[in-house]
Amino acid sequence: MEAAVVSSTEGVVGILLRKLGDFLCDKYVLLAGVCHEIQELKDDLESMNACLRDLAAAGDYAQTEQTRTWMKQVREVAYDAEDCIDNYWYHRGHHYHDESLVASWLRRTVIQPLETLRAMYKLAIEVQSLKARTLKVSERRLRYKLEAPATTSPPMIAVDSPGAGRYTTYDDLDRRLPALNIDESRLVGLRSKTKAILKILEDGGGDQSAAARRKVVSIVGFGGLGKTTLAATVYNSPTVQGIQHRAFVTVSRNCDLRALLESLLKQLTQTPLMMRDPRRYCDQEMAAGDHDLLRGIETWDISQLITMCSFLLEDKRYFIVLYDLWNPVDWENLKIAFPDNDKQSRVLITTRDRHVAENCCSDLCDRVHEMEPLPIQQSRKLFFNRVFQSDECPLQHKSLEKISEEILTKCGGLPLAIVSIGGMLARTENRTPAEWSKICARLGYGLGTNAALRGMRRILSLGYHDLPYHLKACFLYLSVFREGYEIKRGPLVRRWAAEGFISGTHEWNPEEAAEKYLDEFVKRSIVTPTRVASSGVVRCCKVHDIMLEVVTAKCIQENFISFLGNSQHECNEMMVVGHDKIRRLSIHGAQKPHGADKTWEQYDDDNPLRRKKKKKKKLQTRNKDSQDIVPSINFPCARSLLMLGCIIKPLPVINFAHLKLLRVLDLEGCRWLSNQDLHDICRLALLRYLSLRDTGVSWLPKLVGRLEELMTLDIRETHIRVLPETITRLGNLKHLLAGRYRYYTRTHRVKIFEPMEAMTLPCGLGRMRSLRTISHVDVASSFSTMHELCELPWLTKLCAFNSEEGGNKWGRFAASLSKLSSSLRKLSIIHWRNGDSGLEAFMELTSPPVFLQKFYLWGRLSALPQWISHLSNLVDLSLRENFLDGEMVMEQLGRLPNLLSLKLYHQSYMGRVLHIRENLFHRLKQLIVDNLPNLDELGFQGGAPELERLTLAFLKEPVDGIVGIDKLPRLKEVEFFGHIIVDSVVEGMVAVCIAHPNRPRVYRDDRPMEDAESSS
Repeated sequence: MEAAVVSSTEGVVGILLRKLGDFLCDKYVLLAGVCHEIQELKDDLESMNACLRDLAAAGDYAQTEQTRTWMKQVREVAYDAEDCIDNYWYHRGHHYHDESLVASWLRRTVIQPLETLRAMYKLAIEVQSLKARTLKVSERRLRYKLEAPATTSPPMIAVDSPGAGRYTTYDDLDRRLPALNIDESRLVGLRSKTKAILKILEDGGGDQSAAARRKVVSIVGFGGLGKTTLAATVYNSPTVQGIQHRAFVTVSRNCDLRALLESLLKQLTQTPLMMRDPRRYCDQEMAAGDHDLLRGIETWDISQLITMCSFLLEDKRYFIVLYDLWNPVDWENLKIAFPDNDKQSRVLITTRDRHVAENCCSDLCDRVHEMEPLPIQQSRKLFFNRVFQSDECPLQHKSLEKISEEILTKCGGLPLAIVSIGGMLARTENRTPAEWSKICARLGYGLGTNAALRGMRRILSLGYHDLPYHLKACFLYLSVFREGYEIKRGPLVRRWAAEGFISGTHEWNPEEAAEKYLDEFVKRSIVTPTRVASSGVVRCCKVHDIMLEVVTAKCIQENFISFLGNSQHECNEMMVVGHDKIRRLSIHGAQKPHGADKTWEQYDDDNPLRRKKKKKKKLQTRNKDSQDIVPSINFPCARSLLMLGCIIKPLPVINFAHLKLLRVLDLEGCRWLSNQDLHDICRLALLRYLSLRDTGVSWLPKLVGRLEELMTLDIRETHIRVLPETITRLGNLKHLLAGRYRYYTRTHRVKIFEPMEAMTLPCGLGRMRSLRTISHVDVASSFSTMHELCELPWLTKLCAFNSEEGGNKWGRFAASLSKLSSSLRKLSIIHWRNGDSGLEAFMELTSPPVFLQKFYLWGRLSALPQWISHLSNLVDLSLRENFLDGEMVMEQLGRLPNLLSLKLYHQSYMGRVLHIRENLFHRLKQLIVDNLPNLDELGFQGGAPELERLTLAFLKEPVDGIVGIDKLPRLKEVEFFGHIIVDSVVEGMVAVCIAHPNRPRVYRDDRPMEDAESSS
C-alpha cells in the first residue's frame, strides 16, 4: 500500500495550500511583513504537491525507500506549517466574552494588540524556519534524483497461454494464476455458485428470442470474495467448453486496450475449428490460416482491432470473460467488439464496482450477480480443510477451535483471507492456542511482512489504490474505528468536513460532497453497507476486518493516525513507535482485564505499574508514572481525538487544555467525562466538531460560546436540557443535535422519541444563521425563540417536541414553518400529550414545506392535513397516535408519487381494515404496521408492487388475517417485533413465504425463522 504514502502526504499539503491562500488575505499578516515569505512557502509546497501527484499517477512501482523518506519529510513540513498557522489563528481568535465591561475594554485596546504583535513576531520566525526546511527538502529531491518514472503503468510481462491475456502485470498474474489452476474439490461452496452463474447465463425467462440474444452477466463484490475463481470455474466448465469461440482476458485498473484486443483476437483464432467462409475475406492470403489472419496485427490501430474482433464473431456463438473491469469507459470501448447476433452469445464480467456492473448490464436480459461472504459453516469447512486437510478440526487439535473462531471472525467470510491465513497456519510448527493467538493479534503487521499473506494484501489494496487521490485520505481515516464498529453516515461525513479533507464545489457543500464520497466507497465494494434506507441511502457501513488491518498498519507507519488501547494489536499502550508528533489519535474503548470482572480501580490496585493511590501526593506520582509509560507523546499537535465507547478513563490521563490545535473531538460513550473536562474543552478555540453523545453530562458551561469555529455540537443521549445563552455566539454552527430514541428492531427501522428529552433554546437563535439541523427542540420551553426560526435561511432539518398540553405553543412554530417552506427537507413534529388535538395549528399552513423528503408526525388530528397530498418529494412518512380513521386516509397517502417508506405506528390508524388497493403506493418499498389497536385485516389488493420489506407488530391476532402476500412480487423480508408475538400469525406467514416465488425471509424477535431461512 505504498500509494497510501502519497495520498496521506498529498492530503496534508492540499489542506495546507487552501489555508495559506486564506492566510495571505489576513490584514495582520500583511502588516507584519511576512507576506512575501508565506507566498514563497506556498509556491514551494505547490511544486512539491505537483510532484506528489505525479508519483501517485506513476503507480506503486514508482515507490522506493528514498521516495518514501522524501514524502515523509514533505508531510512533516506541511504539518508543521499548518500548526504554525493554526497557532496564529488560535491566539487571534481567543476572545473572552464573559468579562466585565472594564476588563473587556482593557483586553480589546491594550492586551489583545500586544498578544497579536507577539503572535506575529513568533509567526515571522517560524515562517522563516519553515521556508529554510522546505528549501532543504526540495534540494534533497534534486540531489537524490527523486523523479517519477515516465511510465504510468506497472511493468508488463508476456503471457501466452489459453485463457490468459497476452500482456498483463506482475500483480495481475500473481492474482490470476491461483484462480486459473484450481482444484475444485478443495473449494467450499464453489459448485453451487457455479451452477447459479450457469443458470443465469442460460436463462431466457421462457422467451426464446431473449435467450438467443447476447447476454452480459456481471459478477460484482469485494476483493477476495472469489470472483476470479468463480469466473475461471465457469469458463472451464463442460457447458462453456463446448463453445468454440471463447476467450478469458484481463482488463485491470490501467487498461491497455491494444494489448487486451490483441490477446482477445489471438485466443479467438486459436480455436480448434474455424467455421468461416474464405470467400468473405478480401485478402485471399488471410484465408490460409490463423497466422495469416492476424498478419501485421502489431501495426493495426484500435479501430482495426475492434473491427476484426467484431468481424470474427459476427455470425458465431461466443463466450468472453472480461476479468477485473474497473472503469465503465473501458466497457464502452469494448462492447462494440461483441456483436449481438442472436447466437446465444455470452459475456461474463467481474468487477468490484457496482456502478460498473450496472453500466455493463444495461439491457433487460442482462444480469448483475452480487457475491456474498461465505456462511460460517462453509468458512469453518474451508479453513480446517486448508489447515488440517479435513472438514472438521481433528480431535488432537480441539484446543485450537476457540482461537479458530476468532480467526474466522476476522476473516469475515472472505475466501481469500481464509485460504491465505489457513495456508500460513498450516506451515507453523508449533500448533498451540498461544501461538495462534499471537499470530491472530499481529495479523495486521503480518500482511506486510509474511510472504504467505503478501499476495492477499496486494489484492485487498487494489480497491484502495484505484481511488482518486482526493478520496484516499478519507478512506485512511476509517481506520479510527475499531474492528466490527458500525460507522454511521451522518457523524462520519461531518467529521470528514471538520478535518478539512473535503472542499466544497459550486455544486455541493463539503458535507454533501462527503456523502458522495461515502457512496463511492460503497459502490466500489471497499466498505460494506449494514443499514440501507428505503431510498437506497446507506445509513451505516463497516470496513472488513482484514481490510481494516491493512489500512491501520499503513496509518501507523505513516503517522496518519495513532492508536491507544487497540486490542487487535495486543497493545494497551500508545502505538506511536517512531512518531515524533501525534496528529490524530483514536482511543479504542478500554476494556476490563481478561479473566476478571473487576473495576478499573481494582485493576490498578493489582498492578504495581498503575497502582491507584488515595492521597493527593501519591495520585500525582501515579499520573507521572502513567506519563512515563509513553514518553514520546506530544499531544499539543493533535488535530483530532476520538474516544468512541471508552467507558473507562484511559491512561495516561488526557489534559484537554493542552490540545489547543484540536479540530475534531468525539467522546461518544465516555461516561467518565467531568465538569472540569467540559471547561477545558470549551477553551479549544479551533474546535469544529464536538460530540458529547452518551456521556451522561447534564450541562454546558457558558464558555461554550468561545467555540466560534464549531460546526457540529452533538449532545444526544445526555442529560443536557437547557443550553446557555452564549450558544448563540456560535455563528458557524451547522448541526445542533439533542434528544434520544428507543429502538425496537434489529435494523433500527422502528423507533420512538423518548419524551422530555428535547432541549431548550435561548433567545438570539436568529444570529446562528449557518444552522442546517436542529434536533430536537422543546417548543414549550423555547416558546419565545420559535419566531426566530424563520431567520435561519439554510435550515434543512427541524425536529420539534411539545411537552405541554394544548396547541397554543405551536402557533409561533407553525408561523415560522410557513417561512421555511423552500429550505426544509426533514421535519418532525411531536405533540406528546395525546389527550387533545394540539396539532390543529398545522391544518392550514399559509406556505407548506413542499420540498419535504422526510416527515414524522406524532399527535392527534381531526383529519390528515390536505397539504400533505401535495408533498411530491416525500420519500419517508411516519405517523404516530394521530387517531385517523377511514380508508380515505390510505387513498390520500397512496397517491404520493415518490413515497418509499410508510410507518404506521401505534394508534396512527384506527380503522378495522387496512387495504392496499390497486394503483396505490406505486413506489413503496417499506411498510411498518405497529400495534394498530382495531386492526382485523391487513390486505394487499394489487397496490405497492415494489414493496420489499414488511415489518409487523400486533396487539391481537387479526380476525381476517394477512392476505394478498402473493401479490407482492418483490417482497424480500417480513419482520415481526414487539412484546406480543402471535404464533399463529407468524407460522402462517412462514408458510406463505415458502410458497412465494421470491422466497422472502421471515424474522421473529431478531431471529430468522428456520423454515423460511432454509427455503430461501
